Amino acid sequence: MKVNVAPLLKQPVGSQAEFDLHESPIDPRGENAGLLDAGATTIDADILATHTNPGAYLEGEAKADVAQQCSRCLTPIQTPVEASFAEQYFATIDVVSGDRRDDPPPADAKTIGSDFRIDLTPLLREELILATPLAPLCRPDCRGLCEVCGRDLNTDPHEHEDAADERWGRLNELRDFHAERE
Repeated sequence: MKVNVAPLLKQPVGSQAEFDLHESPIDPRGENAGLLDAGATTIDADILATHTNPGAYLEGEAKADVAQQCSRCLTPIQTPVEASFAEQYFATIDVVSGDRRDDPPPADAKTIGSDFRIDLTPLLREELILATPLAPLCRPDCRGLCEVCGRDLNTDPHEHEDAADERWGRLNELRDFHAERE
């Protein structure tokens, strides 16, 4: 989503503008397609932009459904993710005169280009990735996959006999020998 902050930057410092982003499902060929890199399938974001001396301060909240796999049974799941964010964008050009601003932004700052449009997709993608759980579960009591055969223990609970470790074979023979003696 690209937002035009030129009207906001023409207002006095402290002025605010609201932006909403709602897309379900996210179009892979649309302007929010970059959110698919974070696994997001839907997005709902409310952004408040404030005119500051250096440019525009964007803050808000985003809710998304992220496509993942259960970390225990590998079942595809949709994980709800919520992220709060705040980011300062520095204007490099004066919106009224069109001249380059005298005060250059810091080296690692996010800037507002000459078209005064801010692409929110990279910011939202980054925040959603940071808020996404690393080991999601399909349900809290997920039993996972069988270590021996790999079947899903949630749908097919079973047990295997303990496989004898051949390195202990000679000792097992001694145990069996001792059992016959009695």
